[in-house]
Amino acid sequence: MKQKIGFGLVLSLITASVLMGETFELGKIEVSDSKEIGQSSTTTVLDSQTMQDLERTTVVDALNTLSGVNIQNGGGRNEQMIMLRGFDVKHAPLFIDGIPVAVPYDGYVDFSRFTTYDLSQIEVSKGLTSVLLGPNTFAGAINMVTKKPTKAFEGEVGVGAFSGNGKDGYITAGTNQGSFYGIVSLSGTQKDSYPLSDDFPSGMKYEEGGSRNNSSSKDNKVNLKVGYTPNNTDEYSFNYIKQHATKDVPVFSGIIDGTVIADNTTGKPGGTVHFWKWDYWDKESFYFLSKTDFDAWYVKTRLYYDQFQNKLDMYTNTSYTTLASASTPYDDNTKGASVETGVKLFENDTLKFALHHQIDTHKELSTPSYEMQDDISSFGVEYKRALTNSTALIFGASYDKEEAQKAPNTNYGATGVSFTQGAASNAGGTAINSYTTQKNFELGEASALNPMVKLETKIDETTSVYGGVSKKSRIPSIKDRYSYKLGNYIPNPDLEEESIVNYEVGGVKSFEFVTFKTALFYAKIDDYIQNAYVPIWYNKGTTHTQQQQLKNIGEVSEKGFELEASFMLSESLSFDGSYTRLDMQNETDSSVKITDVPKHKFFASTNYAFNKSLSWITSFEYDSERLSNYVLSNSTIYYSSGSASIWGTKVVYKPTKELALEAGVKNLFDENYYVSYGYPEAGRVFYGNIKYKF
Repeated sequence: MKQKIGFGLVLSLITASVLMGETFELGKIEVSDSKEIGQSSTTTVLDSQTMQDLERTTVVDALNTLSGVNIQNGGGRNEQMIMLRGFDVKHAPLFIDGIPVAVPYDGYVDFSRFTTYDLSQIEVSKGLTSVLLGPNTFAGAINMVTKKPTKAFEGEVGVGAFSGNGKDGYITAGTNQGSFYGIVSLSGTQKDSYPLSDDFPSGMKYEEGGSRNNSSSKDNKVNLKVGYTPNNTDEYSFNYIKQHATKDVPVFSGIIDGTVIADNTTGKPGGTVHFWKWDYWDKESFYFLSKTDFDAWYVKTRLYYDQFQNKLDMYTNTSYTTLASASTPYDDNTKGASVETGVKLFENDTLKFALHHQIDTHKELSTPSYEMQDDISSFGVEYKRALTNSTALIFGASYDKEEAQKAPNTNYGATGVSFTQGAASNAGGTAINSYTTQKNFELGEASALNPMVKLETKIDETTSVYGGVSKKSRIPSIKDRYSYKLGNYIPNPDLEEESIVNYEVGGVKSFEFVTFKTALFYAKIDDYIQNAYVPIWYNKGTTHTQQQQLKNIGEVSEKGFELEASFMLSESLSFDGSYTRLDMQNETDSSVKITDVPKHKFFASTNYAFNKSLSWITSFEYDSERLSNYVLSNSTIYYSSGSASIWGTKVVYKPTKELALEAGVKNLFDENYYVSYGYPEAGRVFYGNIKYKF
């Protein structure tokens, strides 16, 4: 169902409607052709039908159904992100139609702000990914592909309601007039809160159970696309996406070392407990995509401008009336372009080139305001050599380079904030630089060469295998190098890129009613960026806080395997499942643990059609324990989230071909569980939907 190689799709087509059936090829980052060898063997495709069936209305929830993927919950900021084989979005960037969408300042993005109503599919590339994808694809890449109309007039409308006084709705309408097409998608979702499990323990600070405190949110999105297809091979498209969100940040509610955590007595915004609200979280994207075919060669281009604006209000307590410090709106943007060209040298040999360049700008609208800027470039070349009709060798390399253009030393805070080197008892030095004496950091740069080689063979029409090795890099963000992080870190302008060498073998085998896909991988990571305490103290009057700094000091090993299976058990029953085994070790310092990564993950879903009108869908997810880390009294403490087993169920009734009525339950058995300890996830959630296709 997820990788379009199994027979589970047959039943899926009965239970719900697929809107905009043609794939938006311009939006894909790894175009695959099942007739060719050496095409996207390490890419998994999650289609819109699967996302609808499993009620995955946000990108983070949709991706959590795949092998090698787990959720990372940035609870202190109320941001949900994805870990791809143990690495976060800074190492496996998020794209939409091939356009990078991360926040320029820190490289992060909240996946839960992106809904799936306007998507045709999500591509996930892992491990031996193409060298043409661009910079920072250290662990892979995730690409959201938007919808494209196929008929003269078509669309879909849906409304729904869910626990927590939640409601959502969307409408998508499009037209394809042959040479021209257009589509508009509007969607919105909001909730007052989300329910906690009845098993949530009593006695927690800031949370009494029932509805989660300070957990409301609201999201609205508009997506517009117009395109021109003068012939069967060429296409040109202009796209506009506008998102607006507001969200609260639930307060940490947990116990560490037998203590109910409530250490925000100073009222400082950097304490363990945060009283935060996002006043707005807005994103706006303009981009132009094109492909022009010249018989034996082609040219693809992407031009884009992506703007991200937000404001985080930080308060002193749960009354949310008194600000702990002045709010600082951010106004970030990315301007970029990429060009890809490929030429067929012989009957089955191709040579491809790709050039990417982006300018990341971070503006902090404080008093006074300041601006930071990075320029990032990547050039890649990839050659596919057909050794036989069934075996191909793919090899290539990319060169990534980053140059900081602007980096003012803001010295966290205002005049009078002081740092000193030496023993804590002697802390109390003078300010390094105040806002009134801004100076630029020494501007740093980083570069990396990333080679890759992969051998793939098609044994027969039902069996293919591959194997290879690649080196990838991740260039540190502006925040990694230049931020004081609310007075807890010393910047490191000389921070260098991280690198990973990945070894992987895998394959696909199909039988009449079942398909298996597997991958076995091992990776060695050098110059991994980790926190380290340094002999510098921040003077907070009578107290002295030792500072940390990000350093290239880590060596990490990673090994594991993924197994996916798709069964058509009968004409009316299908099954899809996946298992991931992932083991990551800090080889440099065993006392510094790897966080947010469960060792075992299993996901399965079934779809049973009673008849053409009625179907029943179930899902099950198991995650083994994962670690969260907290800094208390200048010490890092690790806490296990525990394991979790989550069931979901849904019934779909279609009285007509166009109309669908749905009802279901998420977290059916109301399990009390955590992705990040101290930030409990939702308990049992009921929902209902009405959808109509026209």
